[in-house]
Amino acid sequence: MPAHLKLRPRMRRLLSPAVTQAEWIGIIAWTGIGWMQATLLDLYMLSVTLALLLVCRVHSLTTNFLLWRLLGVTYIVLLSVGFAYVIHLNPQLRIYGLPLAVTLVVGSAILFISVQDYLVGALSVWLILWSPMQAELYAATQGYLLIFCASSVSIGFILSYSYLKNLRSVLLVESEFRALAETDYLTSILNRRAFMQSFEKLLDSDHGGYFIMLDIDSFKAMNDRYGHDVGDKILRAMALCLKNAKGSYSFGRIGGEEFGVLLQGDDPAFACEFVLDLLQAIRCSVAAPHNYTCSAGMARFASGDELSMVLKIADKNLYGAKRNGKDCVHLDGAPLRPVAA
Repeated sequence: MPAHLKLRPRMRRLLSPAVTQAEWIGIIAWTGIGWMQATLLDLYMLSVTLALLLVCRVHSLTTNFLLWRLLGVTYIVLLSVGFAYVIHLNPQLRIYGLPLAVTLVVGSAILFISVQDYLVGALSVWLILWSPMQAELYAATQGYLLIFCASSVSIGFILSYSYLKNLRSVLLVESEFRALAETDYLTSILNRRAFMQSFEKLLDSDHGGYFIMLDIDSFKAMNDRYGHDVGDKILRAMALCLKNAKGSYSFGRIGGEEFGVLLQGDDPAFACEFVLDLLQAIRCSVAAPHNYTCSAGMARFASGDELSMVLKIADKNLYGAKRNGKDCVHLDGAPLRPVAA
């Protein structure tokens, strides 16, 4: 997925509080004018008020990116239509049409998540408010109105473009630092901190599953015999096996030669098949004489279990696998066998 698409949810979450506050200011101003004009009970005014409240509410709650964008434009159009109606009812208010249009156009510049959305909203404001302003007051000065229109849209465009560009740049840098903080440099999979965070998240959910602790057999001896470059090659091959294993919830490097895998769901047949297939893939992942094996300890967990206790059980089973000749997996203190078909 392109980087700018990944940033969309984050940008929406950052902008949403400010957008909601700005929309409430508009609604308060709208109801205040209706109260001053004693027209709040007018059916048209009431409809616009209810529509503004509904749009504002849904806008603050929706997580759909396209709907969020559409509601932003819808709100500014509704507000402009409402003000145009008030000016139409009260010709003496035409003098306020120009500052109102400029305020809406420039003030909304940093409230849209897309420059295109801003341009649609800004041009809509001018198109809607242009007609109510056309009276003897502006009849001979339409050229000036065009200048105000072009200037306000241009200023707003520059503000929106610059703001969104800088926001994307900051979020891209933040994403890169977050990835670096959560990724093991050598193997490019989750590091211990990030993996444990995903484990805690799963324990806090309503799902149980299996935790698999894997340890490369005789890794120090391999390092001493063939050198650290071969050791690094084995670690990367191990990480690739975890990436290629289908069905895991999360996996990461939790120690020097230790790795962890999380399986979601209480299906012993799937867990058994998964870990045995994984050990087989590990055996074949590097050609001789650098081929290697892994021992594994498994532990069941349920929602609300203590992380430390699950780790302790898995570690105990891993120790049992090591004592049982390595290159095997233990669950509940005994070697795991394939489930009969």
